[in-house]
Amino acid sequence: MREMRPDVHPAISTTPTTSFAAPESVAETPRVREEPLHRSLQNPSDALLILARAAEDEDGDGPPLDNPADSTPDNASSALGSILSPVQQTRQDPLLPFGSPVNPATIERDIGEYPPVKNGALDAPLLHHLLQHYAINYHPYFPIVPANVLLPQYLHETIKHESFLLTAALVVASRDRSDLAELHQSIWDHMRHLILDVVLGMSTIRSVGCVEGLLLLGEWTPLTLGQNDDGGEGAAWSIVGLGVRLAYLLRLEESSFRADKEADPAMLRRRLAWTFTYLSDRQISIRMGQAFWSRGPALSARFTAEDFPSLQPQYASGDDFASLLQAQVELTTLFGNAHDILFASKQRTAELMVRGDYTKYIDDASRAIVAWDLVWTPLTAPSHLKCCLRMMEKYLRLYVNAFAFQAVLYRASLSGTDVARVSCFPHSAMASPDARMVYEAVDAAEALLRIAIEDIDPERHLRYMPARFYLYEIHSAVFLYKAHAAGAISSGKHAQTASLMRRFVGVLEIAATDTDHIASKYAKLLNGLWFHKGGARGDATRSRGSEERVQSDEVGNLNDFNQVDGDDENDDDTSHLPSFDEIGLQPLDWIESVEGLFSMPAAFPWDQSIY
Repeated sequence: MREMRPDVHPAISTTPTTSFAAPESVAETPRVREEPLHRSLQNPSDALLILARAAEDEDGDGPPLDNPADSTPDNASSALGSILSPVQQTRQDPLLPFGSPVNPATIERDIGEYPPVKNGALDAPLLHHLLQHYAINYHPYFPIVPANVLLPQYLHETIKHESFLLTAALVVASRDRSDLAELHQSIWDHMRHLILDVVLGMSTIRSVGCVEGLLLLGEWTPLTLGQNDDGGEGAAWSIVGLGVRLAYLLRLEESSFRADKEADPAMLRRRLAWTFTYLSDRQISIRMGQAFWSRGPALSARFTAEDFPSLQPQYASGDDFASLLQAQVELTTLFGNAHDILFASKQRTAELMVRGDYTKYIDDASRAIVAWDLVWTPLTAPSHLKCCLRMMEKYLRLYVNAFAFQAVLYRASLSGTDVARVSCFPHSAMASPDARMVYEAVDAAEALLRIAIEDIDPERHLRYMPARFYLYEIHSAVFLYKAHAAGAISSGKHAQTASLMRRFVGVLEIAATDTDHIASKYAKLLNGLWFHKGGARGDATRSRGSEERVQSDEVGNLNDFNQVDGDDENDDDTSHLPSFDEIGLQPLDWIESVEGLFSMPAAFPWDQSIY
């Protein structure tokens, strides 16, 4: 049994390496440098590489001596050298083993050169504190950051070789700290400059750590980005897309094929980064109702927990992040397949809804979900991390089965029925051919809410979860509202659902650190949707009105909410049944925009003034 290093926090999984190194500095056995004309020539990038190498050889006395630092992490492609900066290709610093003595003056100088420290916004103790805060509260949900980046004793090396990834982690760690608002802004300003370098294709910023940092920002979008309309999903979409393109530029997809030889630490890191790229791309694309960018893991290779040794527990009671990752990959594959089949195109989706051919796909997806659940339910993991898996599984159930609910409404609209005025389920959902799937969707939505209400500590865990888990919950809440408005759920059950929603809003308010926290914003939006009085709600929807009236409505709404007794089913808010007139979008917007059916921004506007 391996022992845990005394200064490694349990939340940080350690890699089986014996040295700290940037991904570009970990090399395989040196090999003789190729002659330029013998290099692969498949595209203009390869041609430019040949020209560059030929020019280097002409400038020197001959081919330079072989240097391990010139090798790419996995030597998978000779063209990869063209995307590494000259510093990364020629750096010959010896790798520093764990525990090797370093001159304190050198450490202090390296830390002092980090821009947020240099401009006085940050100091070393606070930097260490933020790294620890990130490792404990954020890292377990998205364990993409290598362990040595989070260890304070290697901070000077991290600043030199992993500045982009370090800055991304600090942005995330400071985003929900109201006491560090100015610091967060300063770190984010530095992050923006680094992101601009990525956008402009600067070679100095191209690394696996840069991909990892972009994916981190996609999971926890900085609060300083404009989020008036979509809660930051547009920014997340752009940031993840940038990460996907950079991953392809670095040829990370080649790491998804099994090699004949044993993978070295650099190859393992590239494989892990590509796997998280696949997950992030699928998840943001499904949330936005868009096509996928990345191809994902190779079909010929089915990676399991054993293929991610850096995420495996390093001590008896350690967290098995590797198995959690495998479970997420398998579940995300089901998401992707369902999305590709049910939402292949607007025309195909409409055809499925009209003809009713979707039932066989929904049934197959349901069987696959049950099989996944049987395999992964026994997984031993911290309760809040297992809750994340359960939330993903319940959301997939909602995602698939709600297609049938939407099909009922779509067919009704084609028949000329005014779905904004007439119930699409006049004799209850049980009388509909799609009853089983509609009830499955409702059950999944309610189960999602109960996980957040009953199984997750709002202050210790929900507060720090990535935005996608909040969006799963928000989607379920809006779906239940639509289901009530369409008549799929009986009016007699509305009081029970409203009580569940009231409890969920209360949990969000507890999880929020301040009014800018994502939980606080969504709590206000849900409160406005579910518990705002009909007349004022309709007026606010049709006309934004003056700023004074909006503020007055919000205050009155909060007072109404505070006066509500969660157990009183006769309360005015509880007895007020939803209608499509009170949803913050045009009655047929969500029918006509089939491709964006599950896009949260389209279904739930971020602008709170409409409430």
